[in-house]
Amino acid sequence: MLDMVALGFQEILVINLPSRTDHKDAFILSSALTGIKGTFVDGVDGKDVPEKALPPNHGEYVMPAGNRGSWRAHLNAIQRIVTENLESALIVEDDVDWDIRIKSQLHHFADAVHVLTQPLASDREEVRPEDVYIGPESPAPRTLKSERSPYGDNWDMLWLGHCGVRFPEKEKDVHLPRNRVLFKDETVPSSQHISLQFGTDELVKRYANHTRAVHHTAETVCSLAYAITQRSARQILYDIGLKELRGPYDIMLREYCDGIGGRKVRDCYTAQPQYFQHHRPVGSKRKNSDINSDEEGEEEFNQHAHTYNIRWSTRLNMQRLVDGETEFEDQWPDDAPASNRTY
Repeated sequence: MLDMVALGFQEILVINLPSRTDHKDAFILSSALTGIKGTFVDGVDGKDVPEKALPPNHGEYVMPAGNRGSWRAHLNAIQRIVTENLESALIVEDDVDWDIRIKSQLHHFADAVHVLTQPLASDREEVRPEDVYIGPESPAPRTLKSERSPYGDNWDMLWLGHCGVRFPEKEKDVHLPRNRVLFKDETVPSSQHISLQFGTDELVKRYANHTRAVHHTAETVCSLAYAITQRSARQILYDIGLKELRGPYDIMLREYCDGIGGRKVRDCYTAQPQYFQHHRPVGSKRKNSDINSDEEGEEEFNQHAHTYNIRWSTRLNMQRLVDGETEFEDQWPDDAPASNRTY
């Protein structure tokens, strides 16, 4: 059974730049309305991160100020996990949104991770098929009960919020596990509404509407929400904080997961579509990011508030939730035409 308040982790750490009180207000209210509790970790202004505090850079990458702040803020959250000896923690960025049904969603995700990582309960030697479908007529393979986490005992990272990911490929990713768990999930938008962002289209081209896929990470983009363990926190603090500077934080995180540059492949699992996503309110797109806050050029606007791939958005249903209503807006109804909203 998942710990409802912390979504099955010992703690939820929320990265928030103190000047973004709008993000903090929204996160606090969203959390309260969906029965979640997070602890805030101060974001960092990149101008306050001196060059000499960065890891050795053996390449040509020069980290911009905005990326420096993001890098340091995430590492401060990880540093806290190590210092407080937390067994596990979910790190989230403060502008994320999630489905009102996030707790039940993560129950299904936990079941899928068990199938991918836990030893099978059978005494016979069984080989997991590459595609494991879970449904009324195809129950999940029985696995040994986990001892330390509702998500199983054999994971390093659960990448729950991202801007796109792809399935590991046989020829391109010979070192990555290619098993995937697939199940019908009515909280997933139908294919015409799925935003791939930096991912590939295999999910929408190959599988039926409302399919959720859980699998090992491959070229994941954006560090919106990810859970790590005490062991992996120590590994990341060394690899990304001390060893070498190779790129933006999320790119170094995926190199850690995917075994890039001679690294060991870690047990990192994700979902398509993701469970946490950026919320985009009405107004100037310059408000979207504190990493890339370009004030030059023509100003663009979000004409409609939206959160890609999240059907019963907590942010978009906030008025209904604070008023105690139980009928919610589905921002991606099945019978609606494909959206042309821009990110």
